[in-house]
Amino acid sequence: PASLVGLLDDLNTPLAISHLHRCLDALNEATEHGSKVAAKTNLLSSAEILGLLQQEPEAWFKWAPESAGDVDEAEVERLIAERSQARANKDFAASDRIRDELAAQGIVLEDGPDGTTWKRG
Repeated sequence: PASLVGLLDDLNTPLAISHLHRCLDALNEATEHGSKVAAKTNLLSSAEILGLLQQEPEAWFKWAPESAGDVDEAEVERLIAERSQARANKDFAASDRIRDELAAQGIVLEDGPDGTTWKRG
């Protein structure tokens, strides 16, 4: 894999990561299904050598060390739904209160076109 080039050069991790960027560029530029699959396979196998891209992004963003305290994911999702309803009702004070309550627990909300997502901040 491409990342080996940098690692074989006396553990030159910046070079290895630059090769990962090239793999990503190749994936982004691929137009045919077969070339996309090959580019994705190359990127993931190269990243695996460095211990990168081994988790789903959502799981990675929600990870926290044990010392960070427990977060009840169901409760976070419930509060996000409550906040969304408050926003739909134009109750921005309630929406802000919920956002601030979650922020105090280290939860960062990100509003997007597909709804609200969260991660630990």
